[in-house]
Amino acid sequence: MPETRQPIITLTTDFGTRDHYVAAMKAAMLSVSTQVAIVDVTHDIPAHDILEAGWALRNAYTAFPKWTVHVAVVDPGVGSARRPILAVTDGQYFVGPDNGIFSFVFEADPPVKIIELTSAHYFRQGVSPTFHARDIFGPVAVHLARGIEASNFGEPIENATRLELPRPKVTQEGAIRAAVVHVDRFGNVVLNVTRSSMEALVQRMKASGFTATVGTCKVTQLVTTYAEAPAGTPFMLYNSSNFLEIAAHKARASDLVGAKSGDIIELSLVQQIAQ
Repeated sequence: MPETRQPIITLTTDFGTRDHYVAAMKAAMLSVSTQVAIVDVTHDIPAHDILEAGWALRNAYTAFPKWTVHVAVVDPGVGSARRPILAVTDGQYFVGPDNGIFSFVFEADPPVKIIELTSAHYFRQGVSPTFHARDIFGPVAVHLARGIEASNFGEPIENATRLELPRPKVTQEGAIRAAVVHVDRFGNVVLNVTRSSMEALVQRMKASGFTATVGTCKVTQLVTTYAEAPAGTPFMLYNSSNFLEIAAHKARASDLVGAKSGDIIELSLVQQIAQ
């Protein structure tokens, strides 16, 4: 990769900001080179929540320029037999543990190659078995971002770990059982259903729309912006990543409808009335 701009590296972890971990990781990276831009996606992933980290990265990485290096570390198996890997997709790099953290990314952007990181001379000297983010992933990311070819970091592998991702299911009655994949800090309830899939289904079934049922709560309104609906009333909308979410203007929809990550929400088509 020719270095025509300042290299960019993103960080997604469950380290939080209370402890020294993020600073130590960045220090190791800057010890390799100070000529890199380090962008924090988030360090507030719940401890050990690999899928949550993968979801955050999947929704952030597409906004970055080509050949950005994305480091994601939620690594409860650090120091064990799990492998450190580098994945190359069509225009991006991903560095982290081989524990399924890139499953959401790989579904949207299949990897061209995946390499097990074995070339120790790119690591920080004196690798700790409990802090691979600082000693392996961070330094490798900087070397990679500055132009070292991916193939120099180790040998290709074919069997990288992929987690089973939540997928919408269609019931015998024709409803869609969608999963809550994320609840953001505003209380927006994000479902694993895309705009394109719902619009195609509504058109194919000649429906006028759909409703969402959460327990005893039924959400019927689909809007374009948060301010279109009255304050405190749950509604549906397609978010900036084109996933369907249940939201509320100036209120937490998750509290109003009683939904949390992992819950199942039923989407029912509304049939057009014959004229």
